[in-house]
Amino acid sequence: MDGILIYALGDSITYGFPYGPNHSWVKMVSARLKLRIINGGINGDTVSNMLQRLPRALAAGPSHLILLGGANDAYWGRQAASIGREAEEICRRVQEAGVVPILGLPTPVDEPAVEGVLAGYRAQYLDLAARYGLDVIPFNQAFIATTGRFRVELTTDGCHPTIDGYEEMAEVAEKSLKKILKI
Repeated sequence: MDGILIYALGDSITYGFPYGPNHSWVKMVSARLKLRIINGGINGDTVSNMLQRLPRALAAGPSHLILLGGANDAYWGRQAASIGREAEEICRRVQEAGVVPILGLPTPVDEPAVEGVLAGYRAQYLDLAARYGLDVIPFNQAFIATTGRFRVELTTDGCHPTIDGYEEMAEVAEKSLKKILKI
């Protein structure tokens, strides 16, 4: 689509770990929707690192930026309020640059304590979206069965998606982006 360039700012789940970027949700969505999407995922990255990398992301000249992060922060036990402030700062800077921010809700993990922290991050992101009228891609829904059960079989290690997990993430992103971009 002419004029649309999306930068996906994230961690290993954006990068496509353990398979690499050619098997990521980013690549799948780009191919399905025929959109230019830059994979800005870095394995092991945190939201604060994403904030530091933001100038490089904006230098690419995107029209939209998807922020998907939090898993590494959750494993480090970072407080939800801190993640919320950093995500808000990213969104503020993105908007100041004339770019449309889109918040990606972090995917769940198969460790109850860490998942509890991630649930707090999702709440922060949803609050941020409500306060600023931002669009959200509910990536977490790709891993939740209709019964509410975590679909751990879609992960390689209880955290990182399998190829099928990335396919499910791509379906969620594709559906959301069609609405957001009106395509």
